[in-house]
Amino acid sequence: MVNKPSPELTKRQRRVLQALEAFVLEHGYAPTIRRLGEELGITSPSAVFKHVRSLERKGYLSREAGGLRLAGRPVAAAGRVRVPLLGPVPAGWPRESFDLPGETVDVPEWMVGRRAANVFCIRVEGKSMIDAHIDDGDRVVIERTDTAASGEMVVARLDDGSVTLKRLRRENGRILLVPENPEFAAVEVRELRVLGRVIGVLRKY
Repeated sequence: MVNKPSPELTKRQRRVLQALEAFVLEHGYAPTIRRLGEELGITSPSAVFKHVRSLERKGYLSREAGGLRLAGRPVAAAGRVRVPLLGPVPAGWPRESFDLPGETVDVPEWMVGRRAANVFCIRVEGKSMIDAHIDDGDRVVIERTDTAASGEMVVARLDDGSVTLKRLRRENGRILLVPENPEFAAVEVRELRVLGRVIGVLRKY
């Protein structure tokens, strides 16, 4: 019998689950107990293991061949790939961060190809990219990368920790994050961290 994830998590359990989700998103594989403890700032492996066991009992995790696996994620439908769903990410004014809710979404296999391990999906909030056919509530498929060419649409983290979805422009030594809506102004930044670039859009009508 497969456990079904329960929403009843303590704050610490939710923090452990989010740290695990973030690690998988960044590296493409699950951390060891010791590495998860390093990510959480917990020095005792037994304390980390206690939280992992609690998450396992509640159906959020499973252990296979000595490793951790995110549970409650059935196999994606044929021709589709299951990727993490994050968000919302503002397509408007930058916001402090984006959430790691532990959800997933199926995307067409042809859209991601062999890049599946480096792909995630975001839930868009706002209308600053409407002229690029990205509307409020759309799910945008992102390839994880820390570089992008001028003209590409990117998810970027700014120096203040805020995150936004915009088109990257490099002009005469300037770095601009440009909206696709004349009602919004471009944001000029001195430094930014590219979290990924847009490779597709999913929409329900």
